[in-house]
Amino acid sequence: MKRNRVIGGLVFAGALIWVGYRAYLAHAKLVTLNVRNMDIHRVVSKIEWQTWERVIVNKNVGGLITLNVHKVPLDEVLDILALQSGSRWTALYPIYRANAAEGKFEKVVHGDVPAAENGWSNFDKLSTARWGAMGGFGNTLRAANKLVSAQIDGKDVNFTALALSRFSKAMVVPEDSAIATINLKLEQASFEKAVSNVARQARRTWKRIYTIQPQRPVVVAAKQNPAAATDPANTNKVAVKKEPKTNEVLVMKQPLPDVSPEEQQQQQQRQFEAFMATATPEERQKAQEQIAAAEQLRSLPEAQRQQRVQEMAAQAKQSSQAGLEDRIQQRLKDGTVDQRLAHDREVLKRQQQRAPKQ
Repeated sequence: MKRNRVIGGLVFAGALIWVGYRAYLAHAKLVTLNVRNMDIHRVVSKIEWQTWERVIVNKNVGGLITLNVHKVPLDEVLDILALQSGSRWTALYPIYRANAAEGKFEKVVHGDVPAAENGWSNFDKLSTARWGAMGGFGNTLRAANKLVSAQIDGKDVNFTALALSRFSKAMVVPEDSAIATINLKLEQASFEKAVSNVARQARRTWKRIYTIQPQRPVVVAAKQNPAAATDPANTNKVAVKKEPKTNEVLVMKQPLPDVSPEEQQQQQQRQFEAFMATATPEERQKAQEQIAAAEQLRSLPEAQRQQRVQEMAAQAKQSSQAGLEDRIQQRLKDGTVDQRLAHDREVLKRQQQRAPKQ
């Protein structure tokens, strides 16, 4: 009897140690995985089990993954998955009132239903703003979710979401019904604390969801009848899919809004204000230097201004080329031979499609 108690105690202690170890790995979001040519959805399921995090793969993302990591942070593993599947990953922070809204949000992220018709139009708007951010301040997205310093006084919740979502791997998404005036003063706070503060002021709850999305954002528009789907006026379509039961067509659109120069200027001004609301002193100084340089450029005579613009364009091209080389080296490191060949074939195919016909 005593021996059985000792054995039982040892088994129980071992189970506690194992559970504690699993909890530690999940809390630290560390991934240990060795797979070869496994479908990305199966890989993500294994990652979810290890990290206790929700990871949604958009239905337009696919591919085979080869991965051999040991106690590697989740964000680094997602980087590898994105490289091998030709996609992008983001940490989403939806702010919502009820569980029903959470369920709709997950369907929107997966690409099953239109965002605008299900109370989450901000998901499309913020995705478009981030992907299509025009030069200057829009390209100063940070490389990781670092500590947040913010000074936001009397701004609406959508402005606040835009300000926080300039972090390159995070996007705060308020549901459409969230209306609140936000006052936020943070100094080197965690990103989660910033989101929690916004949600509390909006009288909503929040959670964190990771997602893997296509490289170029695609907006799920609406279900139409087949005739409407073939209308030549619908020039923004990139794909159509017939629903087998209803014969309706699910139209996929690229987010290419037709905005006037005045609206474009207003959007740029709003993006700049959002940037400044969460900028570090160093970033503010750089922004002021860019403004001064732009004003100086406008004051130059036409010939000198054109020459300076050409010099700046050459510098930007050189910088872009350096970034491209870094991405290529990373892809060579994290991708298999077959994946690299498939990627290069796809790039060549797109180039041939874009080439003018003789």
